[in-house]
Formats: sequence, structure tokens, C-alpha cells
Amino acid sequence: MRSQRGSSVIEVLVAAVVAVGVVLGLTIFFLTTLRVGKYVDAQAALQRQGSAIADELGRQLRLVDGTPQVEDAATVTPVCLPLTATPSAASTTNDPVLVIPGAAGAVTCYYRDTSTPPQLRRCTRAAAGNDCAPAANLFSGSLVPLSATAWSVTVVTPCGALNGTCQGTPTVCTIAGESCGVVPGANIVFTVSAGTNHAETFGLAIVANRH
Repeated sequence: MRSQRGSSVIEVLVAAVVAVGVVLGLTIFFLTTLRVGKYVDAQAALQRQGSAIADELGRQLRLVDGTPQVEDAATVTPVCLPLTATPSAASTTNDPVLVIPGAAGAVTCYYRDTSTPPQLRRCTRAAAGNDCAPAANLFSGSLVPLSATAWSVTVVTPCGALNGTCQGTPTVCTIAGESCGVVPGANIVFTVSAGTNHAETFGLAIVANRH
């Protein structure tokens, strides 16, 4: 009887250890699956939003009514700046602003809001002296919180499109026969982040015509 009772206690202990191991294994598996699922969802949302923004920029540049410009704090006669004219923290930026001219003197301004967390924004200035508003957030509608960790934009010239440089006065391209005049288009690169280890860089180069 004592031998049978001792065996039963050992069996119970072994069964308990096995049960704990199974529960622990299932818990780890569940947490790992959850973590992987969140990573996949975040990456999918990031790619979807970044691609949508790149598509919008490309569409706007293809339909541009004039020549796009790039503004920064050193621009002598800015069109979009100062964004602080709009009473919103979303108007703060230390980065270059892409200016896309529209009909009747209106302009659309794309920029990176450099407050925390940094966002990509778009606003419209209907006429000189008007506020650039509303400051629409291009990350709006994303399934996960996103931030813009980098943003750069430069205008396009036929010379630059072929990796040439414009030098001298008057300005001449280092590639014979190529123009240094700005044409409809721009080079845009921006990085979107969905948190640690979730970042992707998107870029587009649009040139409507070379001459």
C-alpha cells in the first residue's frame, strides 16, 4: 500500500510538471504569435500608408499647373512659408517644403511637421497672405500610429535628372545640351516609422518633361 501511495504522489508531481510545461509552452507560443501578428500588421499599415502618400505626391506633380518649388528658411520670397501663420502646432517645420502651384494662384504645400511625433502634412494657400489651411495629416486613417523620421525634396532639372551639375554664371550644365531650368517634377524621399524596428523609406522622382 505504501509503495502504491508513493507512486501516485510521484505520478501527480510528474503530471503537474508536464502540465506546467505545456501551459508555459502554449503561453510562449501565443505571445510569440501575437508579437509576430502585430509586427505584420504594423508593417502592412506602414507600407500601405507610405505608398498612398507617394501616389498622391506623384499624382499632384503630374497635374501641376506651373513649376513646383522647394522652400526653406533661407528662401527670399517664400510662397508657403511661414506656416506659423496658421494657428496650429502642426504648422511647425524645419525641413524643406514642397510647393505645388495650382489654378488661380493657389498653392498646395507638403511638409514634415517636426513637432512630436513628426507627421507628413498638406495644406493649401488659396492666395498670398491667406493662411495655409487646413493642415491635413497624411497619416490620418492609418491602423497604427506612424511618424515621419525623415523628409527631403529637391526640384528637378533635365541636367540633374542625368546626374549632371549646374555651374557658372550664367548657369550651364556639365552635360552638353542639357538645361538647368526647373521642369515640372521633383525628387522626394521620406521615411515612415511605426515604432522600433518598423521603418521604411519611400522615394519618387517625377519629371513631366526634360526640355
